[in-house]
Amino acid sequence: MEQVNISIDANVASRIIQREFDRLLNYAALDAAPSDVPALGSYWPGQGGYNAGLVRGENGAPDYYLIVPLLTEQVRAEWGGRGEECEGASSMSDGLSNTRALLADSNSHPAAKLASEFTADGHNDFYLPARRELQVAEANVPELFEKAYHWSSSQFSAHSAYLMGFEGGWLGSHDAKGVERLVRPVRRFIS
Repeated sequence: MEQVNISIDANVASRIIQREFDRLLNYAALDAAPSDVPALGSYWPGQGGYNAGLVRGENGAPDYYLIVPLLTEQVRAEWGGRGEECEGASSMSDGLSNTRALLADSNSHPAAKLASEFTADGHNDFYLPARRELQVAEANVPELFEKAYHWSSSQFSAHSAYLMGFEGGWLGSHDAKGVERLVRPVRRFIS
């Protein structure tokens, strides 16, 4: 039998080993997923609401479960800051960072303020969801939402922000920031 010599660059070998290690860690993480995660749309005891599904973290952030509280009454507010762009509130997927940017902005942002003031089951880390978080909720648990338009924390321009219509699954960005729409707080649970 003829012997074949293969030489691999140290950097290439390192990347192959790292990729395999990451793959094994991902399988281990799947095996370690909590067995007490309630079904989609079910109340999650102690978490402040209902399981709206697993959302993939971006840019190295961990995946998280989106928790949607059941409200006793619907609240409406303007998005706020009409005519001004809020730096840091344009993420399509990170409602928590958008909400923080809106609250730190010198302009008033009533929808973000209302969402951030919500508390349930002792949790006070609620926020105004981003566009994609509302899309996850609309796909997984539309029955938990009023059949109307809800503000997202994702800004579209100086004059408008994204909103999600739960009566038909419509995503829009043409609504003026000064129009009152429904506000639905959400929070994250990282297992």
